[in-house]
Amino acid sequence: MVKSLYYTAISASLALLSSSGCQAFTASPHTSSSSRHINHHQLNNNIGSGGPSVEFLQKMGVKEPNDVERVRLSIISVEEALQMYKDAKTAEERERLLGPLREKMMEAAMGTDSNGGASNGSSAVVLTPPVVAAAAPSVVADTPKIEAKEVAVPPPPTTVSAPIVVQKEEVKTENNKPAAPSAPIPEDIASLDDVTLQLSTAAMRLDAQTVSTLLQSNPGIHLDEDTTNAAFRAVVNAVDRAEARDQPIPPTVPQMLHHIFDADLQHLLTREKITKNVTCMMPQTEGLTTHGLNYVFDDGEHKNLPLDEGRKCEDGNCCDKCSRNIFPTFAQEDEIDFDAYPGLNTLTFNELEKVSAATIIQFMRLIERVRRTMAHEYGLDLKTLLPLQAYSRKYVAGTTQKGGGGGEGDFVTLHTDEATHGGYHYSCVIYLSTQGEDFQGGDFVFNDPKDPDAPAEDLRHMSLEEQLRRTGRKLTPFHPTRGAAVIFSSGWENMHEVEKITHGIRYAVPAFFTTCPVPEAAYDQMVAGKPKTDEDIADDWLHLLLAHRPESPMEGAGRVRELLMKWHYMCTPLSMH
Repeated sequence: MVKSLYYTAISASLALLSSSGCQAFTASPHTSSSSRHINHHQLNNNIGSGGPSVEFLQKMGVKEPNDVERVRLSIISVEEALQMYKDAKTAEERERLLGPLREKMMEAAMGTDSNGGASNGSSAVVLTPPVVAAAAPSVVADTPKIEAKEVAVPPPPTTVSAPIVVQKEEVKTENNKPAAPSAPIPEDIASLDDVTLQLSTAAMRLDAQTVSTLLQSNPGIHLDEDTTNAAFRAVVNAVDRAEARDQPIPPTVPQMLHHIFDADLQHLLTREKITKNVTCMMPQTEGLTTHGLNYVFDDGEHKNLPLDEGRKCEDGNCCDKCSRNIFPTFAQEDEIDFDAYPGLNTLTFNELEKVSAATIIQFMRLIERVRRTMAHEYGLDLKTLLPLQAYSRKYVAGTTQKGGGGGEGDFVTLHTDEATHGGYHYSCVIYLSTQGEDFQGGDFVFNDPKDPDAPAEDLRHMSLEEQLRRTGRKLTPFHPTRGAAVIFSSGWENMHEVEKITHGIRYAVPAFFTTCPVPEAAYDQMVAGKPKTDEDIADDWLHLLLAHRPESPMEGAGRVRELLMKWHYMCTPLSMH
């Protein structure tokens, strides 16, 4: 039964090569669409131990010698991985071999080599993930030939993720009633002899309903990291196909993204985390006191503001606990690859016209991972937490920041995020560069009152400015590395700064979140208010992020405001609205 998944993948690839207008795989104009489709029975009858014959592939429409050999070798590689899986003696060995088998099947189905790039001798064609073989004839018949686009998306990681148990919970609708019964699992997926293979097949097809059914009915299974990233590539390809054909984004795209976001948090919770709980602090006095005036006009006085215990959390609903959390591997290396995601290190939501869909969706994925992590860490209802600002920032040695937070500069003065903006309640910085490799200096530093019993520090060898900075203070530096993140409560308990960069360029993604509720009237004033259907959610993804249209600065600002207010509705299923 495992073999049927492979045959479905290969047959779908061959059919979609034809529908995409690949010159190496274009059937005769006199050939009907149904005869152009290659089903798994045809493959099963024509594949021997040495792979399919050249004659068979040529008969099926593969004409160019390079493409004949590429397809033949691809099928052989899957056959070898499949045989190893079938020969496994233990369940543990079969589990270990599942990842390589899925990877080989994805390579064959998506027309890529073992490095994830387009195979030699083939056109750069975006292929859909495996689809039901019986559906391919209509795809070939109804799809106009278009110029497909190449998508720079990395291959699935080779690391094996730790097992994650997904709790089985009753899904509620907006009226707090049990959701409708799960949709039946398609017959060809149900026929597979391994539930994990069923899940990965459904995910790569963007069959979100089947993924939901399998997760709900099998609490011991999960979307592992390989499957999650394969599903993400399928999402990006689906968006690019829709854009190339000037079509709406299909609802299956946000539906699968919701599963990807869920899985991302589960994966993160298995990785290393360093947490320090701290006492929440807030200003002791308000108004134009002497301390207050000094605090406003002199950055150096920030640390001297009298504080009381407690959270200010202006107009919000914060947790009464405060902390600092360091995730050394918040994002994997391939998730922040600037070649795979060009412009990730300079992205701002206000300027998306020339940014690839892959980069935009990946940036959303990272920020949504932050949001879900904060909700988990601080026990917040996810729908009460929204981003107020998130952007990529460039710090360059020898420059001075001009303007707002996104400008270049080589340091950040001591500050408190909630003092900068009353709506900043939780903060994060994701690092896209590594200290010592990409830049020198540039530590992120928490700046706290010094313990009265701590021994005095010898500061005589330091400059007067540095002595004033350190006197009576405890500095806790964090040395940035690519993929790491710092997540913390935004109050006065977490005063921080960025030390001067002495060489190179430091890239980071600051993100600030609020618990202030959005007034219902704000949604009423939108052209399209809260989404009520899956199609509405897909439309919001298109018009607020992926339309790639020119716009004025005022139009861009309005779009970004609507995006941030609708964030929860776009990043969660209707049952969580």
